[in-house]
Amino acid sequence: MPKPRRVRRYLVSIAFIAAVWGGVSTWFYINDLVEPVLAPLNQSYVGYTNVPRRAPGLRMEPFTFKGWDGGDVQAVIAVKDGEESSRQLSVIGDLMNAPAERLHQIDYVLVCVDWDHGIRSALPVAESLTAAGLTCILWEPRGMEDRRPYCTHGLKECRDVPMLLDAVAARTGRSDLVFAAVGQGYGAALLLQATAIEPRIRGLVSIDAYASLRQSVERTMPKNLLRPVVMWLMDQRIRRTAGMESFDVAPVERAADVDRNVPVLVVNLVQDSPVSNFMDAMTIYRRLPCDRRDVWTMRTEADPAGAVIREITLGRGNRRESVSVSLLDDEDSAMSSIVHWINDRVVDAVEAPRVSDPARPNLTSSQIRL
Repeated sequence: MPKPRRVRRYLVSIAFIAAVWGGVSTWFYINDLVEPVLAPLNQSYVGYTNVPRRAPGLRMEPFTFKGWDGGDVQAVIAVKDGEESSRQLSVIGDLMNAPAERLHQIDYVLVCVDWDHGIRSALPVAESLTAAGLTCILWEPRGMEDRRPYCTHGLKECRDVPMLLDAVAARTGRSDLVFAAVGQGYGAALLLQATAIEPRIRGLVSIDAYASLRQSVERTMPKNLLRPVVMWLMDQRIRRTAGMESFDVAPVERAADVDRNVPVLVVNLVQDSPVSNFMDAMTIYRRLPCDRRDVWTMRTEADPAGAVIREITLGRGNRRESVSVSLLDDEDSAMSSIVHWINDRVVDAVEAPRVSDPARPNLTSSQIRL
């Protein structure tokens, strides 16, 4: 065999092996990147059951309802009971100095934090809210016995919310219940999407929500020329597995559909997370059409000592907007402040007559088609 042909075969073989190796490596790399997106598991609760038998300072009444996919979804109603937990004592101490006396007008507060172990992960928030006398509803976005293997980051899970409210109304025999909602992280993104379609939610607290899933995923990846290609490959994997793509999940877009009568508080507690940050909070805040909207963040060293407000100017030209951002001292005091916000803003909205919005139809849960 002539030597050039032998060399050519050798080079082709090397190229083939390199291509196979590169393809396999890329597949494993994409799979490693996409797995936390498809199944964002909370490692803190690995090995625990989804619904705990008991929780500090709480009495829990479990029930099930049919979710958007026809499967059973676990839920609990949580109220303050027994010896108070440390979180409850902290809130109770704050309320002794500044009582929140109108919270009885809120019948239930929906609480959502994680897709995985949704009830367990929401218990810390529920502890603080129940200390003020509020009744909380927690549920499993994954469904009974984790029947939903892949996460859609609220895109489909938000369809459970109208059915959850129907189930609670059926348990109480009342059709005039007043619901508020508090979400954190994944739960904040889910509840932003749910509030845009469910008119019975009369107020929302969104803590550390990301503006869009695609931006959040991109921010966790190295900045290089291959990032667009990797993102495209990830989206193909997500689409084949979960029936969606990363740009389908954009809570900031759904924020624009929230009824103007629904007050929304946007809170940024996590300062350095690539998944959600202060600019995500500001982006969501600016898209809200609500007559009563507020945005809070943590005080930093750049803020003057003792400052309670940070003035920020956003946008350009005619879209230039000055925003007053309220500053929080620490995360421990945030829940007490949130309780007071619900007492003031949400109850005010419940008591006030609704203002019609021609751009938004007056939906009821029975008319919602998703």
